[in-house]
Amino acid sequence: MVRCCRLALSWPAAAGPVAALLLLGGLALGAPPATAQESVPLFRVNENTTTGDVDFRFRSTQTFSESELAAQVATEGPSLYDKARGTPPLSFFLDVAPHPFSPLELQRDVARLRQYYQQNGFLKPKISYGPTVLDTAANEIDVVFSIEEGPPLIIQDVNFLGPDSTTYAGQQFTGEIRESWNDFRDSRDFRLGDRYNQFNRSQIESGILEELKNQGFAFARTSSAVEIDSSANTADLNYFLDAGPRARIDSIIVEGNESVSRSVVLRELPFAEGDWFDAEALARGQRELFGLQLFRVALAQVPEGQPRDSTVTVRYNVREASLRYLTAEGGYSRALGLTGQGSWTHRNFLGDARELSFSLVANTGFGARGGADRVAAERLFRASASVRQPYLFTTKLSGVGTVFGEFGSNPQLLKSDRFLGTNSAEVGLNATAVYELFPYRTVTLEYELTRAFQFRTDLREGPPEPGEGVPGVQPERTRDIFNRSVLTASATLGRADDYVSPSRGFLVRPFVQAGLNLPIRSGTEYVKAGAQLTGYQPLTDGTSLAGRVQGGRVWPYGRSRRALGDPAGEAFTTFENRFDPVYYYAGGASDVRGWVERLAGPKVAREVVYESEPDNPDYVYEAVGGRAKVSLSAELRMPFPGLGESWGTAAFLDGGQVWNAQSPVPAAEQALDQFSLANFRYGAGAGLRYRTPVGFLRLDLAYKLNPDFEDLRDPQEVFEYRQCRAGGTGGCNAPDARFWRRLRLHLSIGQSF
Repeated sequence: MVRCCRLALSWPAAAGPVAALLLLGGLALGAPPATAQESVPLFRVNENTTTGDVDFRFRSTQTFSESELAAQVATEGPSLYDKARGTPPLSFFLDVAPHPFSPLELQRDVARLRQYYQQNGFLKPKISYGPTVLDTAANEIDVVFSIEEGPPLIIQDVNFLGPDSTTYAGQQFTGEIRESWNDFRDSRDFRLGDRYNQFNRSQIESGILEELKNQGFAFARTSSAVEIDSSANTADLNYFLDAGPRARIDSIIVEGNESVSRSVVLRELPFAEGDWFDAEALARGQRELFGLQLFRVALAQVPEGQPRDSTVTVRYNVREASLRYLTAEGGYSRALGLTGQGSWTHRNFLGDARELSFSLVANTGFGARGGADRVAAERLFRASASVRQPYLFTTKLSGVGTVFGEFGSNPQLLKSDRFLGTNSAEVGLNATAVYELFPYRTVTLEYELTRAFQFRTDLREGPPEPGEGVPGVQPERTRDIFNRSVLTASATLGRADDYVSPSRGFLVRPFVQAGLNLPIRSGTEYVKAGAQLTGYQPLTDGTSLAGRVQGGRVWPYGRSRRALGDPAGEAFTTFENRFDPVYYYAGGASDVRGWVERLAGPKVAREVVYESEPDNPDYVYEAVGGRAKVSLSAELRMPFPGLGESWGTAAFLDGGQVWNAQSPVPAAEQALDQFSLANFRYGAGAGLRYRTPVGFLRLDLAYKLNPDFEDLRDPQEVFEYRQCRAGGTGGCNAPDARFWRRLRLHLSIGQSF
């Protein structure tokens, strides 16, 4: 205090109110850096002073993380991102937002921290802002909050009482409801000996009210009080329950519906007039109405002013969305080039909440830059019309019927000289039924019947042109026309904290698919089964670990099995092409990263000759695929320091193998077509994540840990090398490996898994 007074006597009038507030607040100015003066005059702290680092120091125990405490204060310094922007050469192009220092805000921050500790069970925390350092050369101040938590408040007793405060709450209930209440009471977060927490106290009070309303007590009331013994640092918690009468729903009011009938709204509700009131069912009905995509607003309410008796009226206020809407979007993909899609939808076609949609998809392939690993630009043009019926006997079951037609260029098939290289086309219909077991957990049954076409063009030696005696190269067009009759059953099961973007829990996705000879003979006869298990586990604040294991197998039968089992037979190539969409593959941004989609497994270098340029062929890799697959992935997800909650980072390791292709391979490589951990392909790397309204934008840089021979070499060189060895002429030199082919940059939208 003597030092304070001496300084106050020498305070210059020009120092201004900021420095005066600092002095009166008792701000301790530590020793400045070497660039500053040895003795710091207080009048150097002024309106232009900026905030540097903000730190927390704990004089005894530490209960809360620094990130939790930083969220309670307004004083903040530049983030890591800001500091990076302020360093050359970025500082020449980017402006750094200033972080002005406010002594008044600093005083408020101390009060905020003190209140935060008190709300979380620390009755007498000691909090100050020192030692704090001023750099007079940079006019920047580093703030340090010094914290001594003190002893916590310990819960000594917890009571659940009736409205008169003299009887136990459970005496208001009988039978099963009383047993349910006892189970609920015993499962609460508070335990004797725990640290008192005001948030948990309020949360339990809300939970009690919710539990009572779920049991039919529509007019229940709750309150709570805490008795604190400051000398003993103990707290007694008392919860007061006034359940009121148990009520049945006597009427359901629907307001705001125009084109949608009242009966459509009522059928989506999981209750009816005469049922016991259930707040959870009331909210579930609200979600069901939103799921129809007919309403912009669907609000469930219990109107006020009702008598507190054994009946209750509930009300749903809805506001309809536009019945017809048109969507269009476009984009660019390295693999697909320019893409676009659009749709026209009627939300209430012929009433009954039925949805009619017409859709167009165009993956043009123009501008695709798949590199030498791509067989060709993958093109797809598709038109479809679908009808969705959201209610099939129950709100849990919905159905979709679709008719479609498409044509495109599939890089797995041989080249065609048709328009845009078209080598496949399909027309057909699809029927899907979805049963919702629980929110986001469903069982799906799907049937698809299609007429499929596959085209190819081979260049062969033909008869000489008229007037010439030298044979020429003649195109030979062939086509394969067959039916597909495919039935698929799949499910999404498990439990997670968030089914859209989970961080804790697990999900299981099994499926079984069969190519059947019903109702007509199918050109692909097989059974395919597999499953995917994904788990999520938080590690620390903002850091979590995600893992995935998946696998499956294909069993051809009948004519398909005979044809695929004889690689030397005439039908092998035809059926191998038919099974390209059925077989398993590995590689891609959401599978084994480090490889192009499908190419983390067996592949062959192929020469593609065009009719227009027979002397200028392309050389590409074609994925062979396999009848079986196992893959695994592990990803450590972390925040990006200084960039906010929307940014994140990840480190990952992926691995997988595809085998049992049963295609003609050299004898020396047949061992690669058998399951073995030695045949797994592994990729590792790191990436950035940015949360957008349509999902995570992911940028991953992956490194092939154990590439195969083809992975590091150009397909033309591999093709010529294989041809040389097959000719048996000797002198065949293996092409050199290229290190840069170990690296792969993946840019995609959505979680990796």
